[in-house]
Amino acid sequence: MKPLSIRNKIWLTIISVSVLTIILVVVVSYYLYQTLYIEKQTETLLKQGQVLEQSYYENNPENFSKELDWLDESSDISVIFTDDPMLLASGAPFDSFAEENLITFSERQDLLKGKTLTFTKYHTGLDQEISAVVIPLSVEDRLEAVIFLYIPLTAIAEAFEPIRNFLIVGVFLVVILLIVVGTKITNRIVQPIKQMERVAKDIAQGDFSKRLSIKGKDEIASLGRSINTMSSNLDEVDRNRREFLGNVSHELRTPISYLKGYSEALEEGIIPIEKFAETVKKETDRMERLVHDLLDLAQLEGDSYPMNKEPVILAELVKEVLDRFRLKLNDKNLIAEVQLDEGVVVNGDYGRLDQVIDNLLSNAIKFSANNRTIRISVVEVKTMGILKIEDEGVGIPEEDVPYIFERFYRVEKARTRKSGGTGLGLSIVQQIINKHEGKIHIDSKRGKGTLVTVEIPLFHFN
Repeated sequence: MKPLSIRNKIWLTIISVSVLTIILVVVVSYYLYQTLYIEKQTETLLKQGQVLEQSYYENNPENFSKELDWLDESSDISVIFTDDPMLLASGAPFDSFAEENLITFSERQDLLKGKTLTFTKYHTGLDQEISAVVIPLSVEDRLEAVIFLYIPLTAIAEAFEPIRNFLIVGVFLVVILLIVVGTKITNRIVQPIKQMERVAKDIAQGDFSKRLSIKGKDEIASLGRSINTMSSNLDEVDRNRREFLGNVSHELRTPISYLKGYSEALEEGIIPIEKFAETVKKETDRMERLVHDLLDLAQLEGDSYPMNKEPVILAELVKEVLDRFRLKLNDKNLIAEVQLDEGVVVNGDYGRLDQVIDNLLSNAIKFSANNRTIRISVVEVKTMGILKIEDEGVGIPEEDVPYIFERFYRVEKARTRKSGGTGLGLSIVQQIINKHEGKIHIDSKRGKGTLVTVEIPLFHFN
């Protein structure tokens, strides 16, 4: 069996609710008709019959007859009185009722037992529905007479005629309204879903450029905006992936081209073996660094990569890294000015923080001219340990600063392959800082130097 579509399900729901509503209206209308009118009329007939019954027993026949005439003339109630119950069963005294007895044989037997009859039925002689009450008048347990009171239900039928017409017209208008509103609601729900289905198929096939044009603030619009956001993110991820593969290919192509060129030159005897060996070592070192950094970055970008956090005295870590760079500092005659707060203890991975400081200090030395100063400070501000490394180097153009954490991004002239970098160092640094729930910020101007600020959460001693 073919499953119902969303459109058919919506229409089935609308039709079901509509049918149930119409049935409920009909049932309620019938109930009100029976309760508010039929029972009310029966109650009125009983009261009038009880009044006549009391008058029959208390007044003389002339006064009783006047009351019968007055009731018959002053109200919609018709009264039939006979002191011969047999005639009531046969219908003989009333020509208009000749085609059908007013009461049945079993009802006459109830009258003989002194029971009051109440019934509502359609009388063929009157060609209309009537509500009637038959009251027995007994003397010493003997049936003397019968009062037959009835009222035609034509009046209520006529009273209900406008209501019935109103209901018919109302049902007709409701059906039209349901068709119009149902169509709009169905289209409002189904069309965006169809559009989402098409876009989702395109996304599944690798086309991340498609977007949904959905308006509104309901759940479907929110879902559409979420799909657009997902598509945008996937598009950006795919673009970054292609760019990343292109960058990796470009980075690997350069050393491979060098190796191939020098191999051909060696075969032709253009260069000596020593020069070839030097080039091979240099380019394989470059490829090794690139592969190492790529693996490092891939691990850090994964959500499951563990950080072995522990109390780290930030000042001590800076001193250790600074000692490793003493020779490079001396080679360029650079002065390292340090202001270290020994009491700053951060919550971090010792090895990874060492990698951060190593990279930042290496950059500061690499891009500083001789006889300049590098300032390093560690302070505590509220809940963060703050590390600042400031150099007086070539600096970074302001338009390039927002992009320096991107993979393989290099600033022209200052950041070239000649410096030996892979273009991944700052991306790795940023990932490490993010894993520590910290922040890193760089301020720089060309020719004015660079200030790097790193914030790491403090370790809380219990």
